[in-house]
Amino acid sequence: MKSTPAETKLFAEYLYANRTKNRFDPEIFEQNRAKVFAAYNDEGIKGFVPVRNSYVVESLAMQPDLSPITEAKILQAFQHMIVNKAAENNIHDANFCSFDQTVLDIARNYGWKDVIVPTVNLKFSELGSK
Repeated sequence: MKSTPAETKLFAEYLYANRTKNRFDPEIFEQNRAKVFAAYNDEGIKGFVPVRNSYVVESLAMQPDLSPITEAKILQAFQHMIVNKAAENNIHDANFCSFDQTVLDIARNYGWKDVIVPTVNLKFSELGSK
């Protein structure tokens, strides 16, 4: 965050004041992984929004009827690849979206954690006339 010391202090104060509603992870600032946008009015800064990149694993397209062990090996290889790509691109983490309980269970065995945070999605392509 390129800011003045006063803005950085205000950002920290606002984060602390809203700590019960936030899921803020200070680690995103350790390797310059976030940008912070500020909202202003005539009186000054009214809010901040830290934004960071994350991979979202949207879906899987595997050959039907694979054995569970083969599917697990594919997911393990995939995880190695995504971790390496994330390191190359300074990406902090990934989220895996799936309705398949078996896939979720396999992912948990490889270190993926359940995230209990309500999430909403904004598809920019659907903004068209708004």
